[in-house]
Amino acid sequence: MRCLNLNVGLLRDQRGVALPMALLALMILSALVIAFSILAASEPLISTNQRLVAQARAVTESGLERAIWALNNPAVGLPNPLPVTTPAPYDGSSPISISINGTQVGEVEVWVTNGTNPNERNIVAVGWVPTKAGAKAHQKIRATVYRFLYRQSPPPASLTVEGQINITGNTNIDSRADTSCGARDGTWSVASTSVGGSGDVYGADGNNTPNQSSTTPPGPSAPPTDVRQNVPVSAFDPYMLKNADLDSLKAMAKAAGTYYSGSSVSSLTFNAGNPLPNGIIFIDTVSGQNIDVNGANTTPTSDFADVQVHGNAPPTGTFRGMLIVAGSLKISGDFHGQGLVYAVNDLVYQGVGTGMIEGAVISRNIRDVDSTTIDTNTGGNSTIIFNCRYATNPTGTMPQGFIIQPGSYKEVSGS
Repeated sequence: MRCLNLNVGLLRDQRGVALPMALLALMILSALVIAFSILAASEPLISTNQRLVAQARAVTESGLERAIWALNNPAVGLPNPLPVTTPAPYDGSSPISISINGTQVGEVEVWVTNGTNPNERNIVAVGWVPTKAGAKAHQKIRATVYRFLYRQSPPPASLTVEGQINITGNTNIDSRADTSCGARDGTWSVASTSVGGSGDVYGADGNNTPNQSSTTPPGPSAPPTDVRQNVPVSAFDPYMLKNADLDSLKAMAKAAGTYYSGSSVSSLTFNAGNPLPNGIIFIDTVSGQNIDVNGANTTPTSDFADVQVHGNAPPTGTFRGMLIVAGSLKISGDFHGQGLVYAVNDLVYQGVGTGMIEGAVISRNIRDVDSTTIDTNTGGNSTIIFNCRYATNPTGTMPQGFIIQPGSYKEVSGS
């Protein structure tokens, strides 16, 4: 028993432990000091690399902004439309020096080419710091910029329909008052246009005789006319919103809270109880996908929006903006609008009272199952008056020039 107690005592004896503990602590501290020393030595290099990368990105973005400036200043920058050969330095042939307070911080090369659609341009910018020859960092950015389609190509007529037009009743369509966009026709149709009842269609043809018809294809040698029929489908292309245009307008409407989609758009009515707000109003398909985005006739008509606007829908008495409907639109009653009305499918306009649409009306008739009907009830009228300002800047706040298309800005990795 005495031996056992002696052994336990030895195990509990802590004399002499201070030295090993001190050595262990010293070893840990030495390792930390060495690690911090290594980090301290590499930190300047890391921060320098981060600074160079940030500078390279800024230099590249400067090249992108330089290209957008050139597109928006065609007299001193890039002409619109682009020539066959893009002029230097926007063809990437020579670096552009980027300086701050007279000190060069980098160089950038820029390529500007036509986009898929006439109102689009593709931009590629590659920047180097401090120079291309002695580059320590570089960056590459791709982006597509676009100009609001109707600033690029104002509507060709008061009423433009990629289908048939049926005009009856006491209808007045007139393009004579405003020729600031050039002399416009009264109507365009890809097929026939019938004018009945007491309907009058006037183009800016210099006379006051309505309903004169022409089947001459539009072009520099075709003078303005009242009713232009049998227009080739290809001639409509510059005036029809493409998927990229629709996506950009959707983004604007979503930001403004004036975007509609889902099951409600299959039967949506704007009236005094559900006022039509001003601005860019985008009524999308039920699914939220552009019609036939995956190819012709791939979207079922059950996905189309079906929208009605009654005359007392604008809360201020006059709608000011752009109304886009991914489907069919019917406007009725004493409706007064200033701006642009665009139906991806068909349109029926049956007015009464003193209502009118000032600006332009476009119907794409993507399924073209019915003719676009402009009609009136007894004692009323349906009036469309061409107005260049309302048609090309329907909200009064549309971008003046080229801007970056949402979702197109990309920093290219590995560049």
